[in-house]
Amino acid sequence: MAQREVCIGCDRPPCVCYCDLLPSPRLSPGFRIHCVQHPNEAKRKALSSVPLLAHALDNFTLEVADVASAPPPDDRRQRVLLFPGPTATLLSPRAIANLELVVVDGTWKEAKRIVHMSPSLQALPRVLIACDSASLYGTLRKEPKDGCVSTLEAVAQAITVLSGDAAIQATLLSLFGSVVGRQTAYVDAGKQANAAYYNGVPKPERTRTLACAKVVDEAMDADVREYVFYMTETRLDGSSRWHLVGDAFRSTYSAAMRLCVESNIARKRGDRIGVVLKATYEKRSASTYVPSVES
Repeated sequence: MAQREVCIGCDRPPCVCYCDLLPSPRLSPGFRIHCVQHPNEAKRKALSSVPLLAHALDNFTLEVADVASAPPPDDRRQRVLLFPGPTATLLSPRAIANLELVVVDGTWKEAKRIVHMSPSLQALPRVLIACDSASLYGTLRKEPKDGCVSTLEAVAQAITVLSGDAAIQATLLSLFGSVVGRQTAYVDAGKQANAAYYNGVPKPERTRTLACAKVVDEAMDADVREYVFYMTETRLDGSSRWHLVGDAFRSTYSAAMRLCVESNIARKRGDRIGVVLKATYEKRSASTYVPSVES
């Protein structure tokens, strides 16, 4: 099979090449930015925003690894990690001459694993940025929760906060928006071509079925207890909270699990519910049980 043609500059197919959009000379934020990228994310060339940072920014370094390397012992740079956590503080203006901003790139699961497995990252003070707008990814890539943006968008906003100059952020966001637009147009054209090939019938969306989950055999489960459905809200500081969905109900565990699976068939990732004993919910949430309005 012939190898797919790609641009030698941006490593993307010619139809979505973005070399003509890159700033020249590269943008200089005035401080170092180091990105630890999960190996899986490095393979997602069509969706990853980090290659744009590597092409557009000066003083940007990229490390593809599932465990971050330790800095040299004689390194005097002041490092901060742009990543949520209980001790994270809102990023604020500071001296940047000796600063290195460390970011982690990947899915949230991959990024959290990198931080968890990297002592050099766990030792760094953590900072957050406040994101008021939705990610420019649009339909191309879904962020796990409101307030989450791409690595490029987070870095761009951090540059504005630290340097006090919004020009670099504006340039990066314009670049990213144009690249996303080209990729989205390419994806849409592919969908239209497939629809035309199959006489206008679109490819059906994937749906979950009861076969996706194993349910306890009801014959092995006779205890009737009180259960509740819940959703998990994970905040940007890394903390999480359970929210009730509907009212408490009495059931066997197997019947409760079956109801949960059936309810999740039409729900997308990020909107799915779980089921636990009412007593477990009350203990976990550390609050008095109050029925929710959602059914």
